[in-house]
Amino acid sequence: MPAVQRNFDYFSYDSDDATSYCLRGDEDWGNNADSGGSACAGEPAYGRATRRRSPRKAIYRDATTFRTFTGVVYTPAAYAALTVGTDTLALAVPGLTGTVTYTLVKKVPEKIPSTVIGRQDPDHA
Repeated sequence: MPAVQRNFDYFSYDSDDATSYCLRGDEDWGNNADSGGSACAGEPAYGRATRRRSPRKAIYRDATTFRTFTGVVYTPAAYAALTVGTDTLALAVPGLTGTVTYTLVKKVPEKIPSTVIGRQDPDHA
C-alpha cells in the first residue's frame, strides 16, 4: 500500500479585488468542490503570503485528536458557501487505513494591503 503523503499543484485563485493568480496548494483539497479550485491557466504567480497580504482560508479540525487542516479557498463564491460547524472534509491520515472526518471551525478572510492617498494641499503664493 502506498504511503499517505500530500501532493501539491497550482490552482487559479480569484482575489476579492477581481485579480486572478496562480497559487500553490494541496492537490486533494484543490480538487475538492468546497475549495473552488480549478486548473491554473497562465495567470501571474500569487507570490509569498505575508502578514499584510494572504489568501482566504478554511480551517478544519478533527474533534477527536484536535488535528487541523488549513486549505486555501480559491473563489469568493466557494468561501461564501462554507458554513462553520456544518461543512466536513474526509482526509487520509498517515498511519491509518481509512479517512478521518474534519469539521470546519473557522473561515479566515483574505488580506489585501491598501494605500491611503494623502491630501494634496494647494500651493500658496
